[in-house]
Amino acid sequence: MKKSTVYMVSGQICSGKTTYSKILEKKTNAVRFTPDEWMLKLYPFSIKNEEFDSYYYLCCDIAWEIAKEFIKRNIDVILDFGFWKKSDRMKYTGLVKKTEADYKLIHVDCAESTIRERLRKRNDNLPHGCFYITEETFNFFAPGFERPGNDETFELFYKYLI
Repeated sequence: MKKSTVYMVSGQICSGKTTYSKILEKKTNAVRFTPDEWMLKLYPFSIKNEEFDSYYYLCCDIAWEIAKEFIKRNIDVILDFGFWKKSDRMKYTGLVKKTEADYKLIHVDCAESTIRERLRKRNDNLPHGCFYITEETFNFFAPGFERPGNDETFELFYKYLI
């Protein structure tokens, strides 16, 4: 019997994680979980930068509980969680291993200068399901991103390929 695969998509703000995840969703017929989309519906008010993580992690926890049900039914899932911190990647890798599903950590890489240009363009014509991210907000969050290290097994995907 086929085991499900959990695709864990990692990357910086506006690197192309969700775009990649949507392409992967169509290619694999997996169920995609993107907490940003949930947050925009659940919390339509402006969230202070300092409070963002608590709301975000709550959405991730709820998404994971639902994702486990798909995994039990051998349905592939995509966790478009960003996985900014190594500890988050390790936590979810451990949770996925407990389900006995296969997993792939995919890192979507993009230069910071390109990300900043994309943010300006995106903010000018904000797509549905995306946060408006100011330069100040990017500067607040960007230093917190921990790139996957050599001790982590991941597939590297460059945004310019999309």
